[in-house]
Amino acid sequence: MHSILSAIASPLFSAKAFLEDYFEKYIIIQNIKLFSDVKPDEFVVLSEDLKGYYVRNLRKKGLILNEKGQLVGFVEKTGDVGYVSKWWESEFPVTVQATDLTVIGYYKDYKITIPDPNISTEKLQGKVYMSEYLPYGKLLKNYDLNLGYYENGRFEINIPKVSKKVILLENYETDIANPENSE
Repeated sequence: MHSILSAIASPLFSAKAFLEDYFEKYIIIQNIKLFSDVKPDEFVVLSEDLKGYYVRNLRKKGLILNEKGQLVGFVEKTGDVGYVSKWWESEFPVTVQATDLTVIGYYKDYKITIPDPNISTEKLQGKVYMSEYLPYGKLLKNYDLNLGYYENGRFEINIPKVSKKVILLENYETDIANPENSE
């Protein structure tokens, strides 16, 4: 029995190894420390409107976190007075992490759409994170900084409180097409 299973599994394992090598030729690892002993640069929130916040001296694009490390939004405009759109007023891919299942979905208008027809959304329960495929998505998930909870087809949102100061996580650039130039 063992020899039969091993004869069947050997070509499958070889094909898996070949495909992994083929699709992951250039692995780029960037170590990013989100909360270190060094105090991050804080930016002053000037005002708020329905869709976002106006922040002073916002010079780079990226994600904005509050002082507790919760996601507040995405930098839309930079300059002396930058603009940050609230994440709950934006559209972006998300990851729903259930106990034994991880599902990719899309957040829009306070709802999550799961495109996979094989997933029963009424039975799905789990924490919702920013997609692992977006910048800082995996890092925020590893720190358990979720956006809310998905249960019985409904999304319960965790809207963060924003005080007078916010923190910028700058977008990091990766040159996938030319990995020799990236460090």
